[in-house]
Formats: sequence, structure tokens, C-alpha cells
Amino acid sequence: MGSTRDEMIGGVLAGRYQLVAHIEEGEFGDFWKAKDQRGDSTVAVKLLKPEMFSDPDAFKRFEREAQLLSDFCHPNMLRVLDHGRTPTDVPWVVTEYIEGRLLSEDISELSLSVNEVTYVGAQIAAVLYAAHREGIVHRGLSPDAIFLCEAYGDKHHVKVLDFGLAHLDEIYGGEQLTQVGQRLGNVEYMAPEYIEHFTLNAKTDIYALGILMFEMLCGQPPFVGRKRDVMMKQVQEKPYRASELCEQEVPGWLDDLIAALLQKDPDKRPATALAVGKALIARRFPL
Repeated sequence: MGSTRDEMIGGVLAGRYQLVAHIEEGEFGDFWKAKDQRGDSTVAVKLLKPEMFSDPDAFKRFEREAQLLSDFCHPNMLRVLDHGRTPTDVPWVVTEYIEGRLLSEDISELSLSVNEVTYVGAQIAAVLYAAHREGIVHRGLSPDAIFLCEAYGDKHHVKVLDFGLAHLDEIYGGEQLTQVGQRLGNVEYMAPEYIEHFTLNAKTDIYALGILMFEMLCGQPPFVGRKRDVMMKQVQEKPYRASELCEQEVPGWLDDLIAALLQKDPDKRPATALAVGKALIARRFPL
């Protein structure tokens, strides 16, 4: 395949996936619309940046995780169909192709109602819980990882993108991460324990869900500004309540739930994403 995007159009990946159009450039790679020549179906291809795999063992871990994800299916997760690498060692992932919009596209202009925020949040919580049960942590939850599409007569059907693929924090795990001092992802959605100790687990996803719900209601995350300032605030500063910044009325139960999700101490957050989903569906907190 060619080296520029224009030259790459029409190229075939792994003898099967023909690149049709470039969709967008992400922080960790390029997204393409492609045709699966075996089944004559449309798929999405993500070509990951090779520098993400400087650790000699990184690609092996990536392959194991990609295989795990291809075996994991949930109606609110973008399905991983295939993965591999090009002859020049560029890693790639093939997923189902869907039409819709990212939550990050003018989130402040979506004007989501409390009911819609509750519904979207419950869907995200459902897929997080299913993934956590399989030992899969998203690690990079943000509006760029939430896709809203029309399905089942619903214009706010959620597809969560990039489980473990966009933000390959594991490849910088342990000693190496501490040495290089590098965190991946958007600081506006980072949990305090990740910032301080590089801890990544289900509770970091639950914290990020709280940030997302706050932003859906208020039009911006609780902490904004320069990267260093935001990181410090995530660790040290108590966020505003959503009800203090939101233009629409926020029910007390939802205000309390978001505040619980944003607790600095992971042990003080809801125990599981399942508990969060149940609270959203029942529209009360605590349960």
C-alpha cells in the first residue's frame, strides 16, 4: 500500500480489506472505511501508530487483547472482527462499521435532557460491567470513545469504541511507565489514582463515566485548563456538583450519583458498573 492517504485508497490489507475512504485521524492512529472482499461487507479499519509498540513485547500483548475482544460481544460495544499487522509492522484492527456521531462532536450543542443522559449513561455502564467481568478495562473512556447511532428505533443507541485498543496503557505498565512518566489519554477523564500511581482498573472506568455524565449535563467536564493544572485538580480539588453548573434541573438522586462516581478515593465510588447501571435504570441513588 502507498505511503500517503491518497495512495492508500484502493489498497488491500491482509489480502482482504480494501481501503475505500479515510474517515479521520485519531490520537493513536488512522480510521478507514473499508470493504471486506470475502463477504462484500463494509467494515472499519484502524491503523495504529507503530511507535505505540516500541516495547518488544507490546505487540504480543496487543494481539492477546485483540483476540480477547474479538471473542467478547455486547450490543453496546463496537465489535472487533480481526487484527494483525502490515508487512511494515503497522498494527491494524478491523471492526464493524456504523453510521452516527461521536459524543465529542459538539457535546455542548447536543442539549441532552436528563432522561437522555440517564439512558446513555446506563448503556455505557452496562457494557463496562460486561467487560469488567471478562477482565477487560477500557482505560480511555472519553466523548471520543462514545458513538451515538440510530438502532432499534432509538437515535441515542450507544456504541463504546476502543476497548483496550486506542489507549494501550498496558504496554507502558509497571517499571517502564514509572521511568518514562508517560500517561496516555485525556487528562480531563483521568482518575486520581491513575495520575498519582498509574493504577488502571474497573474503578478508573467508573470515575471516567462520572466525568462523562457530568459533561453531558453541563457541556464541559468538571476540570478544564492546562494539562498540568487539570491533573492537579483531579487529584486534589473537589469538583462542583453537576446541579451547580447545569442549566437544566438535575434530580437529587442523579446529582448524588455523579458526585459518588467522582470520589477521589476509589473505595468510596460505587462498587461496580452494574450498581451504577441499576441506579440509572431505577432513577434513584443510593439503591
